[in-house]
Amino acid sequence: MTLRSKFLLLSFAVLFFVSFSWYRNLHQVRNNESLKPRKTDLQAKIDAMYHKLERLIPNVTFTHFNRTTSGKNSKIVLLNPRETYCVGDDLVVKVDMFDHLGNRKTYGGDFVRPRLFSQELGAAVSGIITDFNNGSYHVRFPLYWAGPVKVNILLFHPSEGVAALWRARHSSLGVIGFEGKFEKFGKEASSKCGFELPIVEGKEICDYKDSLYEEAYYCYKATNFTCESLREMRGYELQVSYLTPKEREMFQRPNIGVEIPTTFGDITVTRCKNITEAPKPKCETGMGSPLPSGYFYDNVWNPLYCDMTLYKTDEDFLKCLKGKKLFLIGDSTLRQFIMYFTEGIKIVNYFRYHGGGWSEWHKALEAINLEKDLYISYKRHGFPLEHPPFYYFKEDMYASRQIDQQAGGEDTILVITMGQHFRHFPVKVFIKRAFNIRRAVERLHIRSPDTKVIIKSENTREVYSPVEMQGDFHGYTQYLVLREVFQGVNVGFVDAWDMTVASATVVVHPPGYTFQSIMSMVFSFACS
Repeated sequence: MTLRSKFLLLSFAVLFFVSFSWYRNLHQVRNNESLKPRKTDLQAKIDAMYHKLERLIPNVTFTHFNRTTSGKNSKIVLLNPRETYCVGDDLVVKVDMFDHLGNRKTYGGDFVRPRLFSQELGAAVSGIITDFNNGSYHVRFPLYWAGPVKVNILLFHPSEGVAALWRARHSSLGVIGFEGKFEKFGKEASSKCGFELPIVEGKEICDYKDSLYEEAYYCYKATNFTCESLREMRGYELQVSYLTPKEREMFQRPNIGVEIPTTFGDITVTRCKNITEAPKPKCETGMGSPLPSGYFYDNVWNPLYCDMTLYKTDEDFLKCLKGKKLFLIGDSTLRQFIMYFTEGIKIVNYFRYHGGGWSEWHKALEAINLEKDLYISYKRHGFPLEHPPFYYFKEDMYASRQIDQQAGGEDTILVITMGQHFRHFPVKVFIKRAFNIRRAVERLHIRSPDTKVIIKSENTREVYSPVEMQGDFHGYTQYLVLREVFQGVNVGFVDAWDMTVASATVVVHPPGYTFQSIMSMVFSFACS
């Protein structure tokens, strides 16, 4: 055999081996792909929503604190200033961002909170932001009232902080840990619980799955106890951070909620012409909620798309709720409702509960008024719940399951909220819960279309709240999810986020007129 023939034979053998290896690897990859469980419809929706949110997160990397956006060095200028501003027009300002060294920022993504207000008039409205992704923003404020107005725009987090918070939120299974208490014939034992648990040799894992909603949490089974004997739960701060020490400087209190200076003073808005406002329809479930969704005037909320009924006195609420069953499902921002009904205007009395205020705030509550045939209950939205002491949680059910158990009817009102206790975990946990609640509401309306369902978005909260656990940026992303998930559903959507931004409320349980307006919006939908 010639040298050329040997070379050709060797080349053919190598080619055959490479081709065979490629085919075998391809076949193996296809087999592995076929073995992977297919995504459920719910999982596909969760992933799509997550990726939609992720596209809003700036793709920037923290290098040094001085290179991050500085609220004090940035500035607000009037865009196309005019001599006269009229009710019905828009006031547009330009925000130019600079870093702590005075350099112009060249990209966007900062988390800012804009509002226009007249303190003397008890008037305020949030602004609509356009991010040009070059360090400049336009903020549009619709002008709804006459009088002097001030522009107030706060830089909550620079774009570098937004990117860091998003990364930190999805770097773990959360910054809250859970401990379950097992009880059996008077004996107790506790063990670690969570959304996921690593396999540990010698430890059995109890699997608490709800296959209908694709929800699950897990606990290490306590020795000599059964999984069914899990009775109590507590949630506690893990004292961990997924931010670097240098990144954490961005989230020190003086660097959060910094007011950006304006280059102009107060602006006077006048009624340049007689504007006849078309009458608005009464607030009804199924209405879409625009942005902004309304404004305050004389410390009363004025929704843009419907005519809100103001509920202030016991008679106002009794006229609405007489002969009704009201189910409040969510967190302590709805517990505030039942406290108001029992301890504030006192239209109902607690049943089998002798506490008051925020003591034992985690407990499910019931209240009744036999004369007016009125029943009110408050229940938690189910796992997860941040509450350091152990509490009895066997009565907890996911909000979707609580809805599925309702017969409904024209005498039934459901008010649902969630968010504050989900800020501690990757956002997909919240997205899943939101979709599950939507599906449960749709099932309820199939069997009982007269049932009134109101979704309340979460409130803004204290500026000093730890950003990785409870920060408002996490709340804002969840607010965006809730707005989108419940589009086109026959619910009343109460935009508490927009209301608390407009009123500059930084208390998770808003006081005074802000709370009164949230209540009025809820029951305008409930009793339309």
